[in-house]
Amino acid sequence: MRILMACMKFPTAPGQSYLTTELAQALVAAGHVVEVLLIDWDAAPGAPDGPCADWKDVRVVRCTPRLIGGLGGLVRNASKFVLTGRRARRLARDHFDLERFDAFIAWTPVLAFGSCVGLARKAGVARRLLFIWDFFPDHYHEIGRIPGGPALWLARALEQRLMDQFNVLLCTLPQNADYLRRNFQVRAAQAVRVTPIWSDVAPIPDTDRSTVRRRHDLPQDRPLAVFGGQLVEGRGFDQMLAAAAVGRERGSPLLFLFVGDGRLAPMLSAQASDNVLWRPAMPREAYLQLLTACDVGMVATVPGVSSFTIPSKTLDYLRAGLPVVAALEAGNDFSALLERYGVGRAVPFEDPDGFFTTAEALAAGPSVDAAAQLCLEEVFHVRHAVASVLADL
Repeated sequence: MRILMACMKFPTAPGQSYLTTELAQALVAAGHVVEVLLIDWDAAPGAPDGPCADWKDVRVVRCTPRLIGGLGGLVRNASKFVLTGRRARRLARDHFDLERFDAFIAWTPVLAFGSCVGLARKAGVARRLLFIWDFFPDHYHEIGRIPGGPALWLARALEQRLMDQFNVLLCTLPQNADYLRRNFQVRAAQAVRVTPIWSDVAPIPDTDRSTVRRRHDLPQDRPLAVFGGQLVEGRGFDQMLAAAAVGRERGSPLLFLFVGDGRLAPMLSAQASDNVLWRPAMPREAYLQLLTACDVGMVATVPGVSSFTIPSKTLDYLRAGLPVVAALEAGNDFSALLERYGVGRAVPFEDPDGFFTTAEALAAGPSVDAAAQLCLEEVFHVRHAVASVLADL
């Protein structure tokens, strides 16, 4: 089977991986041909694009952003979707033999490469699958990344129109499948499935904890609660910093470590204190090694959002054998999953005392290595995603 994937993140540098690369590799290993149209959203506007060198038997064509600058954020963002989509359409038409593909797989927001969906449909690509990891543009508006009013209404109308062209819609949690049916139009001919996110589930090799801490200038004798990833809106930093303030008031030795870059990195750097630390982004292998020198992983979503998520950084924490403390919306299935496998605990929003107390207890608690590996194998192994995809193809 020949499969075309369209996505906004597909790292191919040595030592890097992502859910899209892992799915592509697993499909190739299962005997299928995979080609990728990469909308490299974070690349410099106007950077060179076109076919890249084949990566592990996967052909990749890269599209870099086009936009209109200098007229404000709204014009910049709207033009980026429109102009980049037009560029992606041209690259798809010029560099892929679309009629030879059996399936088209994409991720939200579909608006980033919407014109390519129409190309695939018109070329007779019979099976079109969409992974919905968050609900664009609703989620982006709720976390402050998209304004309300006409911009939101137009983006939502366009996203709905593009979603209509897929045969199968895959959500990460049962509650999100329900949210999809309640808040978007799902045609009778469209199938809705639930497929959790996935990861490389191999345990991170043991490293000398003292050596790793010295390498990153971290105290040897204090427990570490870590957050790693993009430091941008929607990550719940208010929740974690409030918990750090509780720990500071109580004289706890627990350190709160934030690792990464992004729009909010200056804010987190400025918050550095006797129990809050920040380290810039680092190569993935170094980051994974750093996790093994920590004691508990932190995740927090944002109060007031109407759909649920599984924070992908959780999977790295579990690979490092870290328990997870999570500030989540009430009723999120993710909290039940953590507790079912004994790999962490969820606390309510607006409860910094509970977040701190739980993080401190988990950091000092027994090892969760075996439970974490079982959870990864049974829930988050990429073979489950491949099975879902192939079942619908």
